[in-house]
Amino acid sequence: MLSIDADHDRERDGGRGRGWLGRCGRTLVQLVGSPNSSFREVEEPVAHARVLVFLSTLRLPLWIAAIAWATGVWLFDAGPHELARPSVIGEIVGAQFADVLRLWLLLLVPIGLPLLYFFGGVLAHSGMALTGGARRSIGATMRAFGLALAPALLVVGLLDLLVIGAGVEPEIWIVGVSVGVISTLLLSTVALARTHTTSLVRGFLVALLPVAFFASVCLGRGLLEFYRLPFQAAPEIEHYAPYPIE
Repeated sequence: MLSIDADHDRERDGGRGRGWLGRCGRTLVQLVGSPNSSFREVEEPVAHARVLVFLSTLRLPLWIAAIAWATGVWLFDAGPHELARPSVIGEIVGAQFADVLRLWLLLLVPIGLPLLYFFGGVLAHSGMALTGGARRSIGATMRAFGLALAPALLVVGLLDLLVIGAGVEPEIWIVGVSVGVISTLLLSTVALARTHTTSLVRGFLVALLPVAFFASVCLGRGLLEFYRLPFQAAPEIEHYAPYPIE
């Protein structure tokens, strides 16, 4: 059983905050080191709130740091009237709209996390049902996919911080995203297969769709952050209109 599912751990550790953080750490280590045993037992009805709090514990601290860093850059470096900057999507839809979309997506990370959990679980459960039937509830499928996202959420959070704070190159970013997507695919394969007591081949095929959804979200964010594609030269800018200065 995962540590976040064990209520007695909080009492044993003595202290709610310290106990919860300790359980989150042990759960993450167990997910990475022993994925088979992590998903063999599923208590139903599934405690979705507990899983979401676990994922938020991993993702939101880095998000808060990224928001604080972005705010500092906006106020002290670029200036409050110079937000727009070149990006791959910005060259298609316009720099101002792309920059607003980039900031909007960054601010909505706390809302996007449960949406990713929900829609990823729905896609995985639909695939499981269409390939021979699901042996457990849709809640169990959401739990499996959500927990499989845990390591990747740490990677994505760190990449957000590096892109905003250090301006890393797109090559470094794409390597990090690839690590997150591959880890999610591998963990989702095991998670879905063990949760529904089926083969790893079927788990892999079912995991492809929700993982593709997760990868598309990550790639969309990247195209809003970078002006050039990884391993490609930056195109020349013929005309670029920043926000008007009032």
